[in-house]
Amino acid sequence: MVRLPAPVRPLFPYLKPAYTAFTRAAAPVTVAVARRRGTGLPTGSVATTEEAAARSGGRCVPARPAETLVRPHLPGGPAAAVFAADRVERLPRTVVAELPGGRVLGPHRAVVTGTGELVQDLSFYFGTRRPREHPLFLHPFPPPPTEVAGRLGVLATRGDLNYYHFLVDVLPRLAVLDAAGVAPPQRWYVPASTGFQRELLDLAGVPESARIDADAVPHVRAETLVVPSPPSMTVINPPWVTGYLRSLLLPAGLRRVPGRGVYVTRGASANNRTVTNEAELLPALTARGFVPVEPGAMTVSEQIRTFAEADVVVAPHGAALANLVFASPGATVVELFPADAAVSDYWKLASGVPGLRYSYALGLRRDGSASGRVHRTAAVRQRLLVSDVTVDVPALCRLLDGLCGRQATGPQVL
Repeated sequence: MVRLPAPVRPLFPYLKPAYTAFTRAAAPVTVAVARRRGTGLPTGSVATTEEAAARSGGRCVPARPAETLVRPHLPGGPAAAVFAADRVERLPRTVVAELPGGRVLGPHRAVVTGTGELVQDLSFYFGTRRPREHPLFLHPFPPPPTEVAGRLGVLATRGDLNYYHFLVDVLPRLAVLDAAGVAPPQRWYVPASTGFQRELLDLAGVPESARIDADAVPHVRAETLVVPSPPSMTVINPPWVTGYLRSLLLPAGLRRVPGRGVYVTRGASANNRTVTNEAELLPALTARGFVPVEPGAMTVSEQIRTFAEADVVVAPHGAALANLVFASPGATVVELFPADAAVSDYWKLASGVPGLRYSYALGLRRDGSASGRVHRTAAVRQRLLVSDVTVDVPALCRLLDGLCGRQATGPQVL
């Protein structure tokens, strides 16, 4: 979700590059101030966790090696080229860093070594390419760090207030720690300000008594900072993450209920992938046995059950689709996109769910015409985030009617 007022959101594709450029220009000034006054802002950077450990007297323990992932082919449709470009991806290696005197700084969860260097591959921020484009450099006077004795594990990462990023980027760091065989920390630095965060931490077995809330304590320094790397710092959705989350969170005995349709609503917030003609869409869906749900108003356990029991899920692009990791074999998802804009994020996730079939539908343009070709660019992604969806209801109904009685055969566009 773009955190701008609804009327301003359409400007996001223009504001984001300007914001990044301003940060890049300001960083030399704020770093110079930090060097003179010792404000706690990082004064240098290292590209990799391995380099960070070597330069600060720590260690870096391998967890999972890098590997190449080849996803099933997704044929046909205007967005076929977008999905085809992501069929083959390189999954990054994962490691655990032990950094003496390491810090986590600011609301964006930047990891800083005891020698004052930003660790770039643990601190990547959305839409940036260089260390000094990180938004922390706009805040030259951070609060002093809270000192933590012993070993402090880091689960917090950028974007963790979002349900998708918390589920897919935060919790799998526990699996990285286990794979590395590193001794567990005594305490965890993790966001716990929202109900879904606390519930997921409870379900994952992270005790409340061992948590330091990253939202309440924005700057910490540990005797030893223990940092499992996230599965990826871009939207790759490795299949091993899906498998881990299913084993960790999916209760035994939940099964797909044949004929049960679920429609995910995003409410009425404008310029936020809201379905503009939902009043027309809902009667068509309810006539086919669909029930509307609003995941943001549900507990995590209720969301897990809803997606595990669904036969067909229809949903506009959004964080609620992270719950596809709990979908059952034989289920189908139809992701709704705005006109001429699609991304492969949840197709990637769906590809890692056993027996789940993926479909998508592009919305109508403002003049009511059907979408044409979809391009794969950063501008398309940014525009998608602040666009609404006008569903081609007859076309979607034909697609859904065609799903009846079909068996899952792997991801495909119908």
